[in-house]
Amino acid sequence: MIEFEIADVRFSEELVQFWRESFLAAYVDIHTKENIEAYFDESYTLEEANNVLSSEIHFCLKALRDQETVGVAIVAHQKCPLLENLIASELKQLYLLPSEYGSGLAYQMMEEVFRRIKGEEKEYVWLNVSKKNPRAQKFYQKIDFEMVGGGDDIHVGSEVLPSQIMIRRI
Repeated sequence: MIEFEIADVRFSEELVQFWRESFLAAYVDIHTKENIEAYFDESYTLEEANNVLSSEIHFCLKALRDQETVGVAIVAHQKCPLLENLIASELKQLYLLPSEYGSGLAYQMMEEVFRRIKGEEKEYVWLNVSKKNPRAQKFYQKIDFEMVGGGDDIHVGSEVLPSQIMIRRI
């Protein structure tokens, strides 16, 4: 049974570890170890976790199985840079532990994210996804996200990855 809860700053240290473990599992075959370490040192820090978890525009949804965090979604209530007139929130991250791949947890988490965003009176969800991550692109397309254009480059150490912005009405 999965339970959902919103994390606060007490989750900061665990969030840093979760970010690192889940990112490494998902991208170890795409990026070099050096670039992954550089990305961790820049992006997955205790300071960044504290910033996200104490921000008024973000929320961090935890998925718990037997009181263990098995999934994390981070949402920012901010406009889409390509479609600024939309009332939208950004899905910044959706990460699962590898043990949860194929379990349906990602779908469950997205339904909970949609429910919470709709509760904030937003009409759309948007995200930035790497063009080198076809698995994620296929997942988002299955749940009715559409590509709308190019997004910001994603920097992982010395690697620069082009990205796409995807959007979905909720």
